[in-house]
Amino acid sequence: MLKLQAKAESDRFAVFLDHRRLINEAYSNGDYQLKSSLFQFEAKRAQPLDEQKKSKKRKRVPEDLPDEADSHTIEKYLAVLPTPVGRKTATPLPRYWEAPYTLPQLHGANQSGQVQKFHSGDEANTSYIIPDRARFYNHNVDHLPALLPQLLPSYDLIVVDPPWRNKYIRRLKRVKQELGYSMLDNDQLALLPLAKLTNTRTLVAIWCTNSIQHQTALETHILPSWNLRLLHKVRWYKLSTDHQLVGPLHADPTQKQPYEMLYVACHTDSHENYGKDVQKAELILSVPSIVHSHKPPLLPWLRQHIELDLNQADPNCLELFARYLQPQFTSIGLEVLKLMDERLYEARTHNI
Repeated sequence: MLKLQAKAESDRFAVFLDHRRLINEAYSNGDYQLKSSLFQFEAKRAQPLDEQKKSKKRKRVPEDLPDEADSHTIEKYLAVLPTPVGRKTATPLPRYWEAPYTLPQLHGANQSGQVQKFHSGDEANTSYIIPDRARFYNHNVDHLPALLPQLLPSYDLIVVDPPWRNKYIRRLKRVKQELGYSMLDNDQLALLPLAKLTNTRTLVAIWCTNSIQHQTALETHILPSWNLRLLHKVRWYKLSTDHQLVGPLHADPTQKQPYEMLYVACHTDSHENYGKDVQKAELILSVPSIVHSHKPPLLPWLRQHIELDLNQADPNCLELFARYLQPQFTSIGLEVLKLMDERLYEARTHNI
C-alpha cells in the first residue's frame, strides 16, 4: 500500500493498492502467488469530457459526476505514482473462474502456519488454496442469522461487497446461468444482521456500484438499518497495467465509468472523531483483476484507522459475499473459494 501525496504541505493523499502484490505478500508463507495474467489491462483512448456525446437516455443524475477538477486530481496523483517495474505481457489465461462452482455448503479454517490445499472431490477435482489464519463459510449470506452463534460477538473490520442488481449480471445470466451470482434487493441487504457483529470500534467498508439508486439506498436506508454512520465515500479508480485510467471519465451518467465507489462507516455510537482520518484519502488507485468484482484487499489501508483492544496484536476481520480468502479474515459467501482455484496461481518467485 502506498500513500501518494501530490503536495507536500497537504494532508490529503491517494491510496495505491497493488492488488497482486498485497495478496502475494499476504500468502508469503506459502509457495503460491497470483498469476500476473490476471492483471493485464490496456487503457482505452479517452476523449476530453467536453467532447463526449450526451446520451438521449434520461436517468437520475448523481450530484458528484466527474468534471475537469476530478480529471486534474487524478492526473496529479498519476504523476507521482511510481512507474511499473518489470511488467511484461503475460500469456492469456483460460477463464478458469467461469468453470462451474459446485461446492456444497461447508466451512473450514487453516491455523497450520502455512498455506494448505483443499481438494473439492468433484468431477474436476478442483484444488483450492487456503491461506494461513483464514476461516471460511461456503454459505449463502442470507443464512447469516443462523451463523451468528459460530462467529465472534463483533469484528474490528467488516468488508461487504454486495451483489447489487445490475445489467451486466442480468446479461451474463441470460447467456450462462451459472456465471452470474444471485443478486439482492436493497431491502434484503438492509435486513442482514450486521448490527449484531459490530462494536464502537468497528469499521465497515462497503463496495457499491455507480448506480445512484443503490448509493441513495445505502446512505439513507441500509447504513441506518445496520446501525452505522457514514465516515467517508471514496472512488476506486481502475488503472491499466501501465498506470493509466482503464477508460475515459464520462460526464454522461449512462456511460461506464473507470471507477466504483467505496463507503467507509462506523458504529453510530462510536466517538465523534473515530476513524475521521480516513477522510484524508481523496481516492483509491489500483490495477484491477480481469475477473469481474475481484476487489483489492482493504486491510493494508484501513488497519491504521482501527482501534484495537489492549494487548490485541491483529484485528479480527469479516468479509461478506467474499470470493477469496485473506489471513485474519472470516469469509462468508456462496462462492467463497471461487478465486482460490489453484489454476489462478503459480509457483512463487522473488518478483511478486
